[in-house]
Amino acid sequence: MSDGTEERNEVDGRDEVDDSDEPDADGDGADDHDHALPLEDLQYPEYVFDEGEIGEYGGFDLSADLDREEIRTWLEDLAGGLASHDVAVESPDGYVTLGVAPEGVEMRFDPDDDCVGEFEFSVQMRAKAMFVADDPDGEKVGARGGKGFIPIEALTTDDEKFRCYNWVEDPTDP
Repeated sequence: MSDGTEERNEVDGRDEVDDSDEPDADGDGADDHDHALPLEDLQYPEYVFDEGEIGEYGGFDLSADLDREEIRTWLEDLAGGLASHDVAVESPDGYVTLGVAPEGVEMRFDPDDDCVGEFEFSVQMRAKAMFVADDPDGEKVGARGGKGFIPIEALTTDDEKFRCYNWVEDPTDP
């Protein structure tokens, strides 16, 4: 039976109920959370920019000129990244993997006298740098590198400190 304990997810801010005492659908007692995706639904998009820098701690301010099809693809990729809670950004001078959670959207349209103007659609997310490298062609860790991202303690304890990558203290040293 669930004890009804609620905890605040540090990345996406959702309230979650601790039902770890209840068996999952196949009865093996493993935790099944409503936010966990089946492996076939996990998506890990990487946004690659031709210019710009990614800072020592993963910060960046990048832009790209994209055509209609490229923007559509990036938005589809972003939807997959939101579902998987994970996106990556690459420039010629760096690479960062971010754990992400949605916070909101903003839209703006300021037409001129001919009713023409720029329409802006912005998505805001809370993010945490999980892996930062100064060489985008170097070895990556996590889903994109296929190795070495989760500490062994995360697999051997029930400690909540390992939720949503909040255990990553220094993303420059996985």
